Amino acid sequence: MDIIGKTFQTPNYQEMLDGKRAYTGKILRVNLNDGRMWVDQPDEAFYRRLIGGRGFILHYLLNEMPAGVDPLGPENILIFAPGVLSGTVLPGTGRHAVGAKSPLTGALASGEAGGWWGTELKKAGYDAVVIQGRAESPVYLWIKDGAVEIRSAAHLWGKTTGDTQEIICQELGDEKIRIAQIGPAGEAQVLFAAVMHDINRAAGRSGLGAVMGSKNLKAIAVRGSAPVGLADKELMSLVQRWINKNYKDLMGWAVEYGTAGSVTYNHDTGGTAIRNYLDGVFEGVSKLDAREFFPIMLKDRDTCNRCPVRCKLVVEYNDQDVEIQSRYGGPEYETLGALGPLCAVNDPVAVAKANELCAAYGLDTISTGGVIAFTMECAEKGLLSGYDFLPRFGDGSSLIESIHRIVRCEGIGAEMALGSARMAEKIGPPADEMLAVARKQELPLHDPRFKQLCGMGYALSPTGADHQNNLIDNFATFPGSETCNRLEEFGLETPLPLWGISELKIKAYIVEVAFKTFMDSAVICHFYPYTFKHMVDALSAATGWQVSAAEIREIGDRIVNMARLFLIREGFTADDDTLSARAFYRLESGPIAGKALTPEELKLAIRDYYARMGWDEQGVPSAQTLKQLGLTLG
Repeated sequence: MDIIGKTFQTPNYQEMLDGKRAYTGKILRVNLNDGRMWVDQPDEAFYRRLIGGRGFILHYLLNEMPAGVDPLGPENILIFAPGVLSGTVLPGTGRHAVGAKSPLTGALASGEAGGWWGTELKKAGYDAVVIQGRAESPVYLWIKDGAVEIRSAAHLWGKTTGDTQEIICQELGDEKIRIAQIGPAGEAQVLFAAVMHDINRAAGRSGLGAVMGSKNLKAIAVRGSAPVGLADKELMSLVQRWINKNYKDLMGWAVEYGTAGSVTYNHDTGGTAIRNYLDGVFEGVSKLDAREFFPIMLKDRDTCNRCPVRCKLVVEYNDQDVEIQSRYGGPEYETLGALGPLCAVNDPVAVAKANELCAAYGLDTISTGGVIAFTMECAEKGLLSGYDFLPRFGDGSSLIESIHRIVRCEGIGAEMALGSARMAEKIGPPADEMLAVARKQELPLHDPRFKQLCGMGYALSPTGADHQNNLIDNFATFPGSETCNRLEEFGLETPLPLWGISELKIKAYIVEVAFKTFMDSAVICHFYPYTFKHMVDALSAATGWQVSAAEIREIGDRIVNMARLFLIREGFTADDDTLSARAFYRLESGPIAGKALTPEELKLAIRDYYARMGWDEQGVPSAQTLKQLGLTLG
């Protein structure tokens, strides 16, 4: 069915201009099979229970998508969801979430992106967009002040994210339009393709871009003029004043260098995996640290809506061999680690160029680096043959060529586009020992042999390995850290010991993941040092509800349990809550030589976690646990 040109207008759009609360009460629904569009208007209880972001994503996946659907089929549901606090005046709220069933893992795909897109969607009248079906030909959505139009994207298909954004803004006559889109990687349904926003902000992990590509949906352009309201401006100003007074001290690392300033520190403490987890030390790693590459290519610093920190890098480089365009931003720590030490590449120009290509093509940089490093080791050990090109450790040019081949699905790139876990299945048992994944998703650049509680978090994560919705061990090892402050609000002893997974650390993990899950639903940047008390005041001020720290935690726990129910429904069991072989491989040298959990130690820690969560030995939430959270099994 030809759906191009279909339009929809939300009734009573002007009602959203009253400014009395921070959510509109309207969720846009779009069916790409036939072009139907309508609005859900959930009640207040729906918002208070789920908040937005990940909470909304899981609600629609659990309640409207059948179990066992093909993630790249039309029955998968794609959700774009800001949260109740997104777009308010509170610093750190310039974020939103994107979710679906993951084609990479078969589990939950739920990622957050910064910038302005989420705020603009709320100003345009919607708290979320829920998309189902598949268009017959490429389309994009144009949303402005309650009005929606389905437009042809045939002329955009195949274009990079930068070019697509330029064309859409010119076509619609407004440079301030905010665009969520896929690049050629999403169109090719690379299983770790990202959804890009404002060109250089990614909902990066778990293949959300591939889901968008499978629906023939190239982009969603938004523009709005309705202000995001507040129920209590004075109460919100208390939190605003606190963060504005303290962020330079508490977030000085982000203000000065952003995450790129942590490259040398993470390497020297053992936090960064090297040469696909084989080495303990990487010569020349400091070349990738902000202190050394800033003078070479830093052009500017960028930020997100309502954020004074400006942690986002903008790099530019131009010589006779390499051009790096500033519109694609610059590499963060995870990118620098994945495309640098993990692949044994210490050339900052090559790594920055690889980052630019990932943004232009729409690729998750963590999985891209992980699958390339895995392929490099397989090639080095003679497990791959018959290809005209194979990447090599330490070779920046082959790193860049690998990215091109992944997007074109050409030669070895067609194998890499499936992710390292599926490559290992094809190669056979020798490759299993080289895998660094959890739930088939490549590990982030926080080595679980050093950050062992974080490693447990990788194994438990409903999205596959995730460092954000987690507790990073060394962040809680010094008094007064933001993590310690939050744990103390619930009476836990701090600081935490660095090594191992104790009962205390598991208790701490439960509290911190509940908080992070709330933040991913609200949706708020994890870099901000907010506590439960700050969120109590912010949520009360945004909505007029009288909430408590216990309610904030309960919201987080509810959504954690919803994610567990989703995994169970999709066929995952306790056996899937584990890590691949490289997470247990012990190095002979370097700062973490001889350090790693054993598989048995990880399994015991996870059993303890299950019990403390009110789950049985198979990780299934009990009826009592679900009843307390207002949930049901099945």
